[in-house]
Amino acid sequence: MEVTIGQFAKLVGSTVRTIRYYDKMGLLIPKKYNSNGRKVYTRYEWEVFQQITILKHFGLSLKEIKEHITNQKLDNRELLLVQKQLIEEKIGELNENLEVINRMDRMYNIEGISEEELNEFAFIMLDLFSREKLYIQLLEEYFKDDKQYMNEIKRLHEPDYKEKMDSNMWRLIQAIRNAMKYNDSESKEKVREIVSEMDALFPADKSLLNLIEDDQFLAKRNHIFTNYFPENIALYIHEELKRYYDAEKDRENE
Repeated sequence: MEVTIGQFAKLVGSTVRTIRYYDKMGLLIPKKYNSNGRKVYTRYEWEVFQQITILKHFGLSLKEIKEHITNQKLDNRELLLVQKQLIEEKIGELNENLEVINRMDRMYNIEGISEEELNEFAFIMLDLFSREKLYIQLLEEYFKDDKQYMNEIKRLHEPDYKEKMDSNMWRLIQAIRNAMKYNDSESKEKVREIVSEMDALFPADKSLLNLIEDDQFLAKRNHIFTNYFPENIALYIHEELKRYYDAEKDRENE
């Protein structure tokens, strides 16, 4: 088989522009010329084009395909295994993103939450959900020697637990917004009430505050906290947690 570029493009279901681009980047260079000095494509180029198509289908970039075809650093099976790993990682990322979307969608279905109110804080909640895995890893790293606390952390992966905490986190943000806006005893008491409910779900005790206030530990992990969460609300939560656990400690000492 010896065909011109136009004939070859039709044969493989591509375009002359694409074939020329592959030639230009050194990915598919015909080795033969016809009597008129024009490049012709043979069975060999057809096979190379099929390899390119298959590898593109499995997610390799043209640069990666060229390197593989030119240098053959990996044999075909090794290449497939590498791509399998990349695809599995991508599936994992997509599943995590889907879970974030489903959790946010579930928030819109909670009775008593208006869509208008939720829209105001939607990106805050989405950011919290998407960073949750990093936060859990941070807890596991910090409390790795505390078996009791590690058992509590395991609960953070449970779907039912997440659903309850999502609802409480939303209520907490709303309550803090009201407390900051009205600065009255009723609003502040509502914040403490929700903190107490969340503590019953995940008894963090003073240990969590030790982590929050451990500047040396957190300084190396600043990238985890470059989030969408408003600083004033975060500071309010921190101060409220301190008051709550100090009060709990005083009650225990009575």
